[in-house]
Amino acid sequence: MMSRTHIVRNASTGAGVRVEPQRILLLDPDAEAANIMASQLRHAGFETQITTSAPSALLATQTGDFEAIVVVADLTNTECCSNLREIRLSAPHSGLVIIADPLISRAEDSLRELGGDALFTAPFTVAELTQRLSMLSNRRRPML
Repeated sequence: MMSRTHIVRNASTGAGVRVEPQRILLLDPDAEAANIMASQLRHAGFETQITTSAPSALLATQTGDFEAIVVVADLTNTECCSNLREIRLSAPHSGLVIIADPLISRAEDSLRELGGDALFTAPFTVAELTQRLSMLSNRRRPML
C-alpha cells in the first residue's frame, strides 16, 4: 500500500512540514480479524503492518520502526505474556496497546507488568483506538 504523506502547518509560522503516516504493527493471531482491523486503521490514515505470531512481530520490531504496536493478547497465557515482554524490550520507544478479553481479572495489572500504554477490552470502537494511537504516536514526533 502506498504511504500517504501529508503537510502539517505550524500555527505560529504557517510553514508546512511533511509528515509520514504513523506506522502501526498489529499482532493478532486471528488473520481474518487482523485484516479487518488493519483495513479500518489504514482507512483512518495509519500505515499498518500485520503479523499473526509473536516471532514474526518480534522480527518486525527488530527490522522496522513503529510508533505503536497493537496486540490482541490472551493475558491468561504465560507464553503470550513472555512474548509480549520480548516485543516490548525490542521496541521500547513504541507505544504498546493491548486488546484483551474483558473477563480477565488483573488485566490492568498485566498491562503495567508488560509495560503497556493502553488496554482495550470489548466493546470499544475503532475511533477510540485510533485516538489513543494518535496520542501515542504524537509523543514520538517533534513539536513543530
